[in-house]
Amino acid sequence: MEIKSRFSDKLSKILFLEVDKNKLGKIFKKNIEEEIYMPIKSEDIINKVKSGEDMDNISVIYFVEAMFFVLGADEHFKYNKYYLDFIKSTPESIKFIKGKIFKAIDEKLYEDAYIMLKGLINVEESKENYEKLLMLCDKLRTLDSIYKSEEISVINKIKNVYSDYSLPYLYESLIKREENNFEAALFSINNYIALGGEETLEITDLKISLKSISDYEKGKELIYDDPKTALSYLLPLIDIIKEDGVLYYYIAIAYRILENYEKAIYYLNEALNIESNMPQVINELAINYASLGNYEKAIELLRKAFEATKSIEICTNIIMCYLNCGNIEGAKQHFKIAQKMDPKDEVVLELEEILKKV
Repeated sequence: MEIKSRFSDKLSKILFLEVDKNKLGKIFKKNIEEEIYMPIKSEDIINKVKSGEDMDNISVIYFVEAMFFVLGADEHFKYNKYYLDFIKSTPESIKFIKGKIFKAIDEKLYEDAYIMLKGLINVEESKENYEKLLMLCDKLRTLDSIYKSEEISVINKIKNVYSDYSLPYLYESLIKREENNFEAALFSINNYIALGGEETLEITDLKISLKSISDYEKGKELIYDDPKTALSYLLPLIDIIKEDGVLYYYIAIAYRILENYEKAIYYLNEALNIESNMPQVINELAINYASLGNYEKAIELLRKAFEATKSIEICTNIIMCYLNCGNIEGAKQHFKIAQKMDPKDEVVLELEEILKKV
């Protein structure tokens, strides 16, 4: 269910009464030219109305509560312009609704509190109210992911109203981090700090974490196209991200592409020291030994990795190593295994043509 539908469902529980325009005019001291339907939210008041109690005996404050609710639940509701006028003509309305919002939060009726707070912002637009709205919306998002789009909408609205306000950038950063968009999350947290947001220890830790993850992602993306730049991102992370065998693995790949096989082997061994059961590391280690011409060592490692994974890629690597060291029989034996695993694999088909010629 989308937020709009959720709020519509909330509105369906409100009773709308057709009230005589003259009577409304006297209550709110306004000149009203058309009949208006007035909302009533309180169950007690609804029961009074249904039982036939005179409208004059119903406090105007009950209409005020429901009008705030309607303003927050549906910004395009037909009578909103009248509701705004009525609320503004009732001096005690803002203090009253703030009390209702506080009570709803205290009773964990967060959605009702949020809707009333949205309505309040139509009457009293302030940083304080927007801050409460954002915090409450973020709370709702943690309880129900349907509120994610709503929170993004609130963030963008606040940024448009207050261009120098830091808080929305903090919440934007948290959402971007959850989306694994670490570079955007880092950009937002930097904006938060640049606009005067308090840099607590938690914020500093968040910034460092996001920068590290962002650099990690950039480094991984650049490994094959620009391994030198990839290393400039990845190598400094060794001192920040402790005991991460995968980081060493990516560094080793970059060094292999740069044809620095000895360094690649060093970092792969470091990866295995952290986590010994990493078949992809063993496979990469074998590729580097093969690149140095040590096919026997490469085959030994590849066979070990193949036993653990039964990977077609590792099997074809074994075949290539056997071919390179002149062991045609070993190559043919493993080709039969690879062919059974996936006869249509592109590398298997290429190896089939090679083996036909030997």
